[in-house]
Amino acid sequence: MRRFFREAGFVGALAGLLVFAAFPFYWMVITAFKRDSDLYNLDFNPFVFNEPPTLEHIDLLFNQTAFVKWVENSLIIGVAVVAITLVTAIPAGYSLARMGGRKAEGLGIGIFLT
Repeated sequence: MRRFFREAGFVGALAGLLVFAAFPFYWMVITAFKRDSDLYNLDFNPFVFNEPPTLEHIDLLFNQTAFVKWVENSLIIGVAVVAITLVTAIPAGYSLARMGGRKAEGLGIGIFLT
C-alpha cells in the first residue's frame, strides 16, 4: 500500500510538472487563434474559445510583418554560432585531453569551467 502511494505521488508530481511546462504552449496556441474581442472581454473564460476561432493573427504575423525574415536571420546566426563553437572547441578539447602532467586534469577542468 505504501508503494502505491509513493508511485501515485510520483505520478501526480510528474503530471503537475507536465501541466506546468505545457501551459505556456497551450496559451500561445489558443491566443493565436482567438479573436481580439474574445481576448479582451473580461466576462469570457480565457482558457476556452468563447467565439469561433480565426486566422487573423496568423495572417497578420506572416503577411504584415517581417517574421519569416527574422526567423531566417535567427537560423543563420544559430548555425554560424554552432559551427564556430565546434571549429574552436573540438581541437581545444582534443589538445586538453592529450595533455599530460600532474596539473593537466585541473587545468583542463578550469579551462572548461571558464
